Amino acid sequence: MDISLFIIFFMTALLLCKVFLFLANNYAIQTGKDISNKAGLSVIASVILGWTLLQTATKAPSFPFKEFALGLYPFLIGALALSMYSIKRGSLPRFWIYLFVCLLSVSFLPSDWSVFQGLLPVFFDRCITALLWALFISIYARMDKVENLTQTQTMVLCLSFSIFPALTAKIGRAYPSEFAYYPMIILAPLIAFIKDKRHFPELKLGKTGAVPLGYLMGLFFVFMAVKGFYMAALIMPLYYYFELVYSAIYRWWHRKNPQPVIFSFFLNKIVRTNLNTKGLMSRLFVFMLGFSLIGILFNYNIKKMLTWSSLLLLCSVYMLSRTGVPKITYRSMFKDTKEAIGLLGLNLKDSCQTAADFWKSKKK
Repeated sequence: MDISLFIIFFMTALLLCKVFLFLANNYAIQTGKDISNKAGLSVIASVILGWTLLQTATKAPSFPFKEFALGLYPFLIGALALSMYSIKRGSLPRFWIYLFVCLLSVSFLPSDWSVFQGLLPVFFDRCITALLWALFISIYARMDKVENLTQTQTMVLCLSFSIFPALTAKIGRAYPSEFAYYPMIILAPLIAFIKDKRHFPELKLGKTGAVPLGYLMGLFFVFMAVKGFYMAALIMPLYYYFELVYSAIYRWWHRKNPQPVIFSFFLNKIVRTNLNTKGLMSRLFVFMLGFSLIGILFNYNIKKMLTWSSLLLLCSVYMLSRTGVPKITYRSMFKDTKEAIGLLGLNLKDSCQTAADFWKSKKK
């Protein structure tokens, strides 16, 4: 595809998201309904239209048409269905809806695709893939409770997927370059959403954005696993798994508390402790990108992958916990010492004056 044509599609998706957000805000003003936590609908609608443009402009021999008889349209319908279902909580647990949509989705995968590299029969391969996919969506949606975490992780993964073909070419595992177009289109509406969020801080992706985005990220991971990058699919979202484990341990530790434990994520603890989140998400963005690069570059070297990812996780936990903590500098130490000496001098002067007044009263 011509790069200029792709730029047009990218800008179209970005502008569409801004238009959809504007229409949603006007609808909220006219009806009086608060839909600020459903901005994900605008993002997903823009992604669907952007992908549709890509599908229309992509030549038949190119990815994904050479792999899928119906292109990526079934998966777009799945993302839209999950977004619409997430508008309001239904009577069924959400996980079963995720699993149902994932089971339908894996049925559209080519018959010669094997996520587990032929180790399992096709039926079990598809069923376990759908189960893992649904679990990933559930984790992705649960992390939406932390402000800005979903959009940060999605942007990191989309950026990693975009440079994935170039990185695999460097390590001798060529991947179709057309693969990079689709995550880039997801980045466009996310950029528009972040820009609007600066003017309207109440805007949130909500479940209508987190659930379908988790579904689409899971789809990319399925593509990678089929091509042999299954370890990368496990390491790239490593921070999400850390938050999940930390939350489980935190809840278990405080299980005897009479009040429900609301703040259970590591990032929530940082916010409560330091009361200053400036630079938190930008620093987290860098660490998440590091996990993605480690997963891709060391996919076939498990020892290096585990070593570097463990070191990076420890480093990220320490550095994130220090975010917002005032730094001690020589200038601040000198300033504080000067103020302390001044206060000490005033106290001594007051004490001397008090003593002098006391002796004067005694003489009288």
